[in-house]
Amino acid sequence: MDNCGGLSPRTASSISAWSGGMCGRSALAGILTRLPILIIYLPSHFTGDSGSWMNPRKEKPMKRAKIPLPVDTSNTGTPWLWIGTWSMGGEGFGPHDERESREVLELAVRYGIRHFDTAGLYAHGRSEELLAKLIGGRRPEFFISTKGGLLWKGRRVMHDATPAGLKGQLYKSLRRLKTDYIDLYQLHRPAPDVSIRESLDALKEFKEEGLIRYWGVGNLNPGEVEENLRGERDIPHQVHFNPVHRADDLLLVGKDSCINCIISPLEQGLLGNGTSAAGRTALGKRDIRRRNRYFFDEKVLRWSERLRTMTDACRVPVSVVTLLWIAARPHVHVIIPGPRRTGQVREILQFRLMSDEYGRSDGEELKSVLSEDKIRAVIPGDLWDHLNRGPFKEESMK
Repeated sequence: MDNCGGLSPRTASSISAWSGGMCGRSALAGILTRLPILIIYLPSHFTGDSGSWMNPRKEKPMKRAKIPLPVDTSNTGTPWLWIGTWSMGGEGFGPHDERESREVLELAVRYGIRHFDTAGLYAHGRSEELLAKLIGGRRPEFFISTKGGLLWKGRRVMHDATPAGLKGQLYKSLRRLKTDYIDLYQLHRPAPDVSIRESLDALKEFKEEGLIRYWGVGNLNPGEVEENLRGERDIPHQVHFNPVHRADDLLLVGKDSCINCIISPLEQGLLGNGTSAAGRTALGKRDIRRRNRYFFDEKVLRWSERLRTMTDACRVPVSVVTLLWIAARPHVHVIIPGPRRTGQVREILQFRLMSDEYGRSDGEELKSVLSEDKIRAVIPGDLWDHLNRGPFKEESMK
């Protein structure tokens, strides 16, 4: 048996057994289609319980410094992979089942994910309340990021990024999360009537007061990053980026001052295998994704359908390939998918296993989560080119 694309002997042996002896690209498909079995048989390798690379104390130096960690780092799994909770809480994303939402979160925790992202805006705070039930008495083990600056007033979403407004929203988040500190508090989106600097000064004060451990930003444009974060270092910035919605210039501008945290990596499910992947025809009348132009764009829908056809031919979930491509892009530091179903969490775990085996970047000066060369070696060239081009045939940055 060959080395299955450079896998460790122990893992290669296990993979060969479960994938019928396939190696290389065939092994990639074999791993992914049988991962639920592999998770059972490789617990210490996958969860980091026996000193694997996922123990943050044994990570590369840059990663230790770059990615913020929970207070208790002993059980942290993959610090660059966070779980987003926007779609949880029962508002705007179709029917909601709180029991399944809790199962989604618990499954992520079971396999070593400790970073969770939420906001007071999400489902009128119910997403934060779900996380409070998950955390229980284990608060130091979790890294919780939440956001302020957007809030509900009746049925409308309004800006309030004034210092007083942000502080009031922070205290409400603390109560809903049942905690006395937030690991990361972010400006959700700049307000048109308040300067970004004024809002950021307020966040810095919250840190000085001990209410938050880190502060961050979201949805800035390149000019706003240059103007407001010049001289800063490793400030978490939530960036909307995926093959459909490109933001290479924004990632580049923030490569030094920011921790680029990728939100909507699967474009609210459009780049997945769920019913929403069919576009607007699959959405209910009150689904917030009806405001997402990509769900109505025929060019995008044709491109994404072609992507699914190509990944199906490889027997690899489209979400896994998309996440691998994103993680290998320059200046991507954190990825925040937002699963609603346990099956979607398992696909995220498949992505993480492949990241471990095929794509980890080497050396201290890491430009991205994964090595592009390593990922390209296991993804067929035509599939990689399709992702690079995107639906609008934008030229990818090299």
